[in-house]
Amino acid sequence: MTVSLACLADCRSLAELTPPARLALGEAARLVEFRPEERLIPWGEPPQRLLILVQGLAKLVGVTVNGQERILNIYRAHDMVGPSVLMHCSENQHDVMAMSQVQALAISRRDLFILCRSHPSLLLALNQEVSRQLAAMTTRVMTVASQEVPVRLSQILLEFADRNGSRRDAFVPLAYRLTHETMAQMVGASRPHTSTVLRDLESHGAVQRRTSAGLMVRPLRLRQIVEDGCLGKPAPTESLALSA
Repeated sequence: MTVSLACLADCRSLAELTPPARLALGEAARLVEFRPEERLIPWGEPPQRLLILVQGLAKLVGVTVNGQERILNIYRAHDMVGPSVLMHCSENQHDVMAMSQVQALAISRRDLFILCRSHPSLLLALNQEVSRQLAAMTTRVMTVASQEVPVRLSQILLEFADRNGSRRDAFVPLAYRLTHETMAQMVGASRPHTSTVLRDLESHGAVQRRTSAGLMVRPLRLRQIVEDGCLGKPAPTESLALSA
């Protein structure tokens, strides 16, 4: 089926495509679905297609030398997965797995080669996305190595905060609910330690736990923690009550 052009236009990586390139890409794409924990791109195999997420979450997973899983990146709606499909790489070095029910647009490697020859703006978009993802993963690795867990977790919660229509200092839900295990893998800490850090963030007025909407976060306070590089002093009880 032909894919909606509006869906492609919402993809950050395809924002600079020419209209003819976007139309051709929509005609070549097909809608595919993945169940939770199903692999989008298997480890050890050359990528054979490009995926553009329509809905759901997927994770780029690596394994440490002691066999522990680490989440290197999380893909959300409109993110591009597998932009290196046109590169001469013999195998994929990481797993990409669905974290929830995922829908994605799939474009085969063969079709991409044909499209890139006719529409150079698509090849440029793919190269830019590869560079962006490498830079993002480098930043995340450097953060894990240089920042304490509370700061790393604050950064992740800030990235996932749903701030649409909220006042500046309000508590807001996460756009996607993250389990303690997922957060632990993203920050490179144990699950119990991550739960302890969440309690510390609550005492500092950055999160609210056990609410009907799940974990609530306060972007203004999280940003302050990230910028300061530390938690600082706990927030007064009355300040938390006024901000809720």
